[in-house]
Amino acid sequence: INKSLITAARIVPHQVAIVKLSKTQLRVLESISEGEEVTASQIAERLDLSVSWASSLLRKLYEKCYLKRSSIRREAGGVEFTYVVFFKPPYRGTGR
Repeated sequence: INKSLITAARIVPHQVAIVKLSKTQLRVLESISEGEEVTASQIAERLDLSVSWASSLLRKLYEKCYLKRSSIRREAGGVEFTYVVFFKPPYRGTGR
């Protein structure tokens, strides 16, 4: 880890959670190709997650400004969100 990042984290520790990603959030980002528009259902199927968990992960990534979000009105009622990668962190590898 870069020394300046550690210093910054000590100065504003409450901000670290905004940019820090979990392993599952990283998996979600890595599963989306550049320019690809995805839904929670597609991510759930791709990563073997429940749709509700995929939806939560996508929403959190959107809130952290990693994804752009658009909404689509469904014919059957309700709204479905689609997401596109806005910023993809450099690959760090998981060591697996």
